[in-house]
Amino acid sequence: MIRYNADWLVSRDPRPREIRETWMRDAPAMLRTGMHFEAVRLAAGVVGVLAGSGERDAVEGAFKAAGVASAVIVDPSGRWFYVLVPPGTAMGWDVPGIHVLAADHFLGVPAPYRADPPGTHWLLCPPQGEEELVDPGALRQLIAAACARVAVESAEAPGEGNHRASEPPWRSRRHPAT
Repeated sequence: MIRYNADWLVSRDPRPREIRETWMRDAPAMLRTGMHFEAVRLAAGVVGVLAGSGERDAVEGAFKAAGVASAVIVDPSGRWFYVLVPPGTAMGWDVPGIHVLAADHFLGVPAPYRADPPGTHWLLCPPQGEEELVDPGALRQLIAAACARVAVESAEAPGEGNHRASEPPWRSRRHPAT
């Protein structure tokens, strides 16, 4: 699943040696977003709604069904996914409650071989070039599908879907794995 070439991820960073040394210690390296990629911070509950489970295979399947085949990081707590998208995504991002780390942010990026917990790891393969970043449209569709599923579940179970209108419906849902 994981490819080990990380040249593209560090090619524009002024500290490629430092990043590689950090990865050799099996720690996430802090990479500046906005140069090669931006990152959409996605609550695990969003994908959990679609996956129906916190199991890795189900979560991977939910991403892949939405057209997301690579470039997804899991944070250590398991409550967030960081989906790597092309630079410039933040300027046109219009999904309320979903934050995009754009220029001048930093993201803890695991070593390219780090595919399992504990700690920050890749859920889906690290990108080896811009063409392997996630299409923001596919990510919007995943989020819309999760919102639709929550709306259906709320309609089927009256009284349980009391979400504030200004807040995305999954905010009050816990990821099935937590």
